[in-house]
Amino acid sequence: MKDPAIHWLRPYLRAEWRALSLGAVVTLARAGGLLLLPWPLKFIIDNVIFQRRLAPWLHGILPDPLTHRMALLNTLGVTMLALGVIDAALVFLGNRLFLDAGQRIVFAIRFDLFAHLQRLSLAFHRGQRAGELMTRLNGDVRQLQDFITAIGIDLLPHALTIFGMATVMTIIDWHFALIVLSLAPVLFWIAQHYAAKLRHAMRQVRRHETTLAGVAQEVLSGVQIVQAFGREPHEDQRFTLHAAPSLEAGLYANAMQSQFAPAMNLAIAAGTGAIAWYGAAAVIHGRLTPGELLIFLAYLRGIATPARQLAKGGRIFGRAAVAIERIGEYRAARSTVTDAPTAIPFPGRASHIEFREVSFGYRPGHAVLHDISFSLAPGKTVALVGATGSGKSTIASLIPRFYDPTSGAVLLDGHDLRGLRLADVRHQVALVQQEPVLFQAAIWENIAYGREGAGRDEAIAAARAVGVESLIAALPDGFDTLVAERGHSLSGGQRQCVAIARAMLCDAPVVILDEPSSSLDAATERRVMAALDRLTANRAALVIAHRLSTVRAADQILVLDQGRIVQRGTHESLLADDGPYAALWQALNTTTATPSPCQAVP
Repeated sequence: MKDPAIHWLRPYLRAEWRALSLGAVVTLARAGGLLLLPWPLKFIIDNVIFQRRLAPWLHGILPDPLTHRMALLNTLGVTMLALGVIDAALVFLGNRLFLDAGQRIVFAIRFDLFAHLQRLSLAFHRGQRAGELMTRLNGDVRQLQDFITAIGIDLLPHALTIFGMATVMTIIDWHFALIVLSLAPVLFWIAQHYAAKLRHAMRQVRRHETTLAGVAQEVLSGVQIVQAFGREPHEDQRFTLHAAPSLEAGLYANAMQSQFAPAMNLAIAAGTGAIAWYGAAAVIHGRLTPGELLIFLAYLRGIATPARQLAKGGRIFGRAAVAIERIGEYRAARSTVTDAPTAIPFPGRASHIEFREVSFGYRPGHAVLHDISFSLAPGKTVALVGATGSGKSTIASLIPRFYDPTSGAVLLDGHDLRGLRLADVRHQVALVQQEPVLFQAAIWENIAYGREGAGRDEAIAAARAVGVESLIAALPDGFDTLVAERGHSLSGGQRQCVAIARAMLCDAPVVILDEPSSSLDAATERRVMAALDRLTANRAALVIAHRLSTVRAADQILVLDQGRIVQRGTHESLLADDGPYAALWQALNTTTATPSPCQAVP
């Protein structure tokens, strides 16, 4: 893997340097133990079976094979057992160290990536599929854990062992050592060749898996619509259409993986045969002892083992290489809305918001707002009306700085929002959406979400303040009723009441009401509107209206058309002008007109 793709991983590795260093020391000790493992067999063959004399430096350390043959055999047997026990203990300790370090590293990466994704602007999130985010946050991060542990448990000990074995073989017979080690470049070339192909294959697999996960997420999240229109066969076909490339990419990766291991094994088998023949000839001619040949063959196996492990782990390393690239892409993403270097804090509560000649476009050269100017003041309500796509929600999204204007400025008590700390700006705004977002938690916890540190009593008090306490208390478990994912266990009115109580608890001076009653029946709407009246009292309120009847009492109504304000005034003055607003009002109140069920409501 190239350095730019992996540089972001280094701080996480440095944070676990103690565990990783200790694991490396244990691995080094294990590599030394693996070097010693064949030597008792060498002495058994050379000194116990053939009764060769011991080297002078071993006199007094091992029993003399000529006079104490069985004692030497017993000593060597115990030594083999001890080396096996030590190797097992070192394997356990090394594995535990690397596995635990890998787990902590992955946890830190997942936490930081999650925190980073949360803080990216809406422009980023609206360009992503939910399946893509979840795949990288879970699947790709998990691949890194396998990668880290594979390095510590498989690659590192074998690499140290190969180095030690090469050194020992060179000391015994450097001619023979060169023959044995000549196999290494062949194995390395095979590994490099297939690793590149595997990495490309796994990159395709992950890309297609992500697309497939996005399709599945999209369909299952909208399963009600799928079932309502009987589109299950269509979605089966669409899923199959996206699954086919994923299957093909997976089969290609399997083919590369399947070729990798046999190619390694073939090279190892050819090398082993040639080396065994040469070694046997050297024993016959007296250049090597049978025990030394055993050492060479054992070390050859030691060199072949990591090659086989690399073949087995090719998929792990290929997936990890792709995962590092993909996570690095998200980590490199930067929010388009951030604190300016000179951003200043905004103490206290805002009293006035002004849009001053604001224009905005989601893409360069494609403006959706043009020269928008108006102001919000405490105790006043400004309503935005207009056809779908006229820019109502876009205007609302500029107040909490989800986006920044392309030109002009949004001012908070005279300060350009871009010059204030983002967190301070958002503390001034409470949001009630058309489809409130609720979390899988108790109702009181969903209300308390509006203010950090708020508890159950504060949540109940907020519900009481907006007049929805009795409605929530009537639920099976009252304020302790658990909410299903996205609030689907509650009715639309109940979700709205929870969202309004949450906004009340937030106690922000500015409230944005994004079509809060457009999908409610008349009785529920009256209750919700009463709660909204209590919420917006003494606050600056911006209301996005679907039903014109809900904005009759607004202090100012802005009529939008294609991103421009074409009319402004009170309900009465706009009706008197006989302009676009009056036409909308007339259309919605004409009893003879029967609009199409699919007609867009302004």
